[in-house]
Amino acid sequence: MIAERLGMKFFVQCDTQIARQDSLVELLGRAGCFQMFVGAESFDRQTLLAAHKGQNRPETYHDIVRLCRGQGIGSHFSNIIGFPQDTEQKIQEHLTILRDMNPSWASFYILCPIPGTEQYDDFLSQGLITEKNLDRFDTTCLTWQHPSLSRDQLANLLFECYRRFFSIGHSLDSARTHCFQNGRLHLGDTLGSLAMSLFVRYSAWQRTHPMSGGVARVQLDHVDEYMPLRKATFDLEFVPLPRSLQLPETELKLNKTLAPGRTPLNSKRVSTS
Repeated sequence: MIAERLGMKFFVQCDTQIARQDSLVELLGRAGCFQMFVGAESFDRQTLLAAHKGQNRPETYHDIVRLCRGQGIGSHFSNIIGFPQDTEQKIQEHLTILRDMNPSWASFYILCPIPGTEQYDDFLSQGLITEKNLDRFDTTCLTWQHPSLSRDQLANLLFECYRRFFSIGHSLDSARTHCFQNGRLHLGDTLGSLAMSLFVRYSAWQRTHPMSGGVARVQLDHVDEYMPLRKATFDLEFVPLPRSLQLPETELKLNKTLAPGRTPLNSKRVSTS
């Protein structure tokens, strides 16, 4: 892309290990990358280990922001709130650390065990799953029994995170960062950054996730219109949510052949979707 001078703007999604790959970040910037999406998720190491995200090391997150800024790349940190260990105070502390770190953008999601995954099976076996409607498993609302936070509390915290992160000061600072890059004026990027910040604040005010739609809501139908028909036709209101599927015996044998002595990593992670 660099050699051919394609001049094509693009964004990437990276593991947090990108913090140790300075040369790759430099190449991304030269190739035209304008944003890097990183699954930071949490700043608490023990929470990350419990979620099997041991590759995430919060002490390196500052390096990601620094490397991106040095190459004119916007850093976008993804954050999950509502881990079993979370309290309102811990979420507020997470937000404070994130704001001090000052990535260009941030997105927030409520922890959601997706039906068909190992995490969902674990939560289901503990009797924690409280939601039966698959439409609710969208990371914007609580679908399980949290030990210390209610659905309303987590929803309030979700929108508070968006409002406080995308403050007027941060929005202006982010726009100023994108205004001049490599000695050139980038008016389009500046206006785009401001527009995105305003849209996120508007979405939070409307209590809708910024990734759930646009400015105006369009309602074509409602569950009440087809629920009686579904009940009459299939004698159920909601299809039972799936558990993870075991691999067929032939694939289990193949895994053992390819990796002798190792437990197949995907033996409990295959979704029915």
